[in-house]
Amino acid sequence: MNSRILLIDDDVQLGALLQELFTSKGFAMELAYDGEEGAAKATQGVHDLIILDVMLPKKDGLTVLSEIRQSSEIPVLMLTAKGEHTDRIRGLERGADDYLAKPFNPRELLLRVGAILRRGSWKDSAERDTLTVGPLELRIKQLEASVGPRLITLTGTEERVLEELMRNPGKVQSRESLTERALGRPRAAYDRAIDTHISHLRKKLGRDHLKRPVIRCIRGMGYLLVPDWQPENS
Repeated sequence: MNSRILLIDDDVQLGALLQELFTSKGFAMELAYDGEEGAAKATQGVHDLIILDVMLPKKDGLTVLSEIRQSSEIPVLMLTAKGEHTDRIRGLERGADDYLAKPFNPRELLLRVGAILRRGSWKDSAERDTLTVGPLELRIKQLEASVGPRLITLTGTEERVLEELMRNPGKVQSRESLTERALGRPRAAYDRAIDTHISHLRKKLGRDHLKRPVIRCIRGMGYLLVPDWQPENS
């Protein structure tokens, strides 16, 4: 079955252009032109990925994203205005998987969508592999982890970032390598997407018994997951 994309953007001309491009590449693309319509369609659960503009009539894109994340971990790629770094960070904080600034090359959007979808279907629960590092257990493709009895829900991108760190515990992972392997694209200059996803994971995982982050930042090098740690209240 062709991947089903939902584009939520009030630019009718852009929507027609992207629909033609994506359809020619074998995708099925549905369009929504305002936040209310987009939120209604996004929560139906019939799409494989959502492209969501921040600036929308009736309901802004960040609000739509928050509503989507209340019930679904479907991949969401945000479209932001060029130079609006705050929108990018807020989108990632609310669970967006990636972002692209307007104006953009439509073929770059196509490549980014393809990269996200290739990282694995968000609906696929057939794979039951489990990774364990200390008290942390990650159930791959199920979008959840646990620290002891505490269950942690993850977005698809958070799951991939955490998986990369857990497959190499105690080893520093550069921002560039994490971006390429977890986000499926090269890291651009001033790109803070991976830092935002790491920040989310730190909050969700909590701290160790010495009140230190479980994911450590090594200045000038990148991030590592502490291989042997105890939860804060153990």
